[in-house]
Amino acid sequence: MIGWKNRSCSLSATRFSSEVNKLFGRKVPVVVFCIWFAAACIPFTRLPGQEAVQSEEVRFKILEVKKVYYELEEKKARYERARGLLEQDLISQEEFNKIESDYRAADVDYTRALLDLLYDQPHVLVEEAVKYQSPKGEKRVKLRIKNASGEAFQLDLLPIPEQDPLFKDLQWRNLSNVFVSLKLGETIISQPYEVRIPVLRYNTSQVLDFGLLRDVDEIVVSINFADRTIEKRVYLQKDASANIVSVVSTQFSQEANLGKSAAFDLSLERFTAEDNVFKLWVANLPSQIDHEFIDPKTDAKLTQIKFTEGVTTQDLLLKLYLSDHADKDVQIDRPIKFFVLVGSEGENAALAESTDGVHLEPQAIQDMKVGWVQLELIPRGVGEIEVKAQNLYHEIDPSDLVTMDIVIRNIGTRRLDNISITTDLPYNWRSSVSPDLIRLLHPGKEEVVKVSFYPPEGLEVGDYEAKIKTNAMANNRPVETEDKRVRIHVRAPTHLFGNIALGLSIVGVLLAIVIFGIRLSRR
Repeated sequence: MIGWKNRSCSLSATRFSSEVNKLFGRKVPVVVFCIWFAAACIPFTRLPGQEAVQSEEVRFKILEVKKVYYELEEKKARYERARGLLEQDLISQEEFNKIESDYRAADVDYTRALLDLLYDQPHVLVEEAVKYQSPKGEKRVKLRIKNASGEAFQLDLLPIPEQDPLFKDLQWRNLSNVFVSLKLGETIISQPYEVRIPVLRYNTSQVLDFGLLRDVDEIVVSINFADRTIEKRVYLQKDASANIVSVVSTQFSQEANLGKSAAFDLSLERFTAEDNVFKLWVANLPSQIDHEFIDPKTDAKLTQIKFTEGVTTQDLLLKLYLSDHADKDVQIDRPIKFFVLVGSEGENAALAESTDGVHLEPQAIQDMKVGWVQLELIPRGVGEIEVKAQNLYHEIDPSDLVTMDIVIRNIGTRRLDNISITTDLPYNWRSSVSPDLIRLLHPGKEEVVKVSFYPPEGLEVGDYEAKIKTNAMANNRPVETEDKRVRIHVRAPTHLFGNIALGLSIVGVLLAIVIFGIRLSRR
């Protein structure tokens, strides 16, 4: 029941009465006014299955249609009576022509008012926007739009007789040159960027197919026609007909050193309505490389995932652990291609019975009912150098030299190239290194290098320090090395003859004491 407090009808009774009097140019009886007011409120009232018209401008246009329609009906009745009177010669031809002219003018006014109302507000519905994945793994959107022009005005509530040809013509309103695109904010992300529909017929739908240049779950549908642009933000539905979980990795190719680990990011998106739990597999990965699936939010290790109600995407990490040594299956610089598979264990019984490490051909994977992504791991060796010396402390006289052996050893997993050995010396010291350049050194091999230090003349007594530096390359990259410090202590020079004389003097004194003691004891 429609009450006076219904806010869907925003026109007050006083204002409505004044507008009606203004339109008709005369006072309207109270009963007629009330009936007219209730009729005018009908299009604005929310009835079951109908939406009230909200625009005040549209409300006055509907009122104008009603006004010219009632005038048309009145003049049509007068025209029908005048035609009968003319046939009975009760009125003149001139009077009849004037009445007919008024009737034709009223018909034109009515048609103009109706067209002004309906053609001013064309409407296009977005009925469906479904995101799906093509067999090639591309993300696409199936969009269905409908020309619903005139439906928003509730044609059945307007004073238009169903037998009126104009009523049927208005329900077949066509929109020409409709341009549709998909946006993210202000940027078009659809491929093609824009689709042109030559004619979108009234009350008919058109299905369009777009590729997504960016994987998103929410888009803006932009519809342009007749110098108008309608933009609607929609959340994409997921196509469950494929019944798979798509897998995407932005870091699909990575390098990792032997003995280290690599982590691949995985983005899973559900395109199924049947299963909530899915198994995770890895295929074509050598058994020497261990792996585990990790939830990045909780660090939990997973073998299965579950999509709860309302959740369509999940993020995972695949972590790989490389062995310390290369072999025939894991070779340095040789890419290893493998697959991550996500699917229902029940629909892939053969795969469920296999262990991770099973080898599958790409075509066989594509024929399986699973989501998959191909990843690539490139093992890299590590260049590490070790420099060892038996003794890094030496004592010499000022005129002596220091000679020592150092051992250069490759303790990494990659060949070392162009190992150079240099020295950093105290002032005026000289050195020699043999050999000073090692062209290559394979893992586990070593080379002995002889290093000599030559002090300058007139060297003072004290402590001196020299450095042995090594530089090497591995895979065209510098290798970190550690300098070796050699401490050299220069002692004071000794005089041979003075030492001999001093020694003889001491011996002579000792003999004299012994002889004196013997003689004293005999007395």
